[in-house]
Amino acid sequence: MLQIAKIIQQFKIPGDIISVAPLGGGLINESFFIMTRQAKAVLQRINTNVFPDPGKIMANLRQVTAHLARHPNAGIRLPGIIPARNGKDWVADEEDGFWRMLEYIGHSENKARLANLAEAEMLGWSLGRLHCLLTDLAVDRLQVTLPDFHVTPSYLAQLERILATGTTLPADVEKMIDFIRPRRQWASVLEIAKNKGALPLRIIHGDPKLDNVLFSKVTGQPVAWVDLDTLQPGLVLYDIGDCLRSACRGKNGKFDLDIAGAILKGWFAEAKAFLTPAECHHVPDAIALLPFELGIRFLTDYLEGNRYFKVSHPEENLRKAQKQFELLADIEAQSASLQKTWEDVQSRS
Repeated sequence: MLQIAKIIQQFKIPGDIISVAPLGGGLINESFFIMTRQAKAVLQRINTNVFPDPGKIMANLRQVTAHLARHPNAGIRLPGIIPARNGKDWVADEEDGFWRMLEYIGHSENKARLANLAEAEMLGWSLGRLHCLLTDLAVDRLQVTLPDFHVTPSYLAQLERILATGTTLPADVEKMIDFIRPRRQWASVLEIAKNKGALPLRIIHGDPKLDNVLFSKVTGQPVAWVDLDTLQPGLVLYDIGDCLRSACRGKNGKFDLDIAGAILKGWFAEAKAFLTPAECHHVPDAIALLPFELGIRFLTDYLEGNRYFKVSHPEENLRKAQKQFELLADIEAQSASLQKTWEDVQSRS
């Protein structure tokens, strides 16, 4: 507590500290809710094992928040940066690492699950709105904070290097490898299209899962996107795929096609203004690919000793990998219906 208090005092937040409490359940960074007599804020320690150059993260966030400030009626926002007293947007502490402080957006909440189709459509709209607002910010103004993020063949290659060591694997891991093997070639579908120039780089959120959007407690509308470490150049398809991956998994672990259709409807209402025909064509691929990618990442981290994602027990990443592969299997089982749903969304907009 004393060490955190020392960090807090290095930021331009007014008033004496009243309370400091852990915030959220992020798998990478540590977050704290800070309350003083005059303000509220979020203090975060960025995991430099994952993000070795956090200055790029803050430079990107500064660029994007300044850009969005020029759209006063944007309808969606990002948390503002609370600068440090050293004139920078962060504090680098030799003992405790790299810290930043962001605005706390009050009267808002995130959701573990969507309550209905109206919420799903609003979620999709908010992501599409963010994408639309960023189309007139040059991609080369932002730096890459996490190279090869969402590039599924890279994650697959990392897994295959581990498997090449010949380590004896438990039966449940072998079963997952058998699931992965026939999908290896398909895993490159988006990267092949990107390398051919068919899919343009855009500025993306990078991690638009359901619990990274804040909903107003007053209106129920989405008001802000948070967790912005992977705000960088990438394929917009990564974002819509990851959004559906996180929001369309029902209580039974199955893929909820109705929720998916509502999210896609809301997203396309905004995104149709800039999407290319090739991007539209590959949306169903992205929806299937993102749980495949995350399953590979969870499995790889398990095999490497749980170095990347925070875990509460040694088997947690293994169980999470299994759930992602089960979700993919259900998406594949509904692929024809998903394709029709997406075509209907486009034809009705």
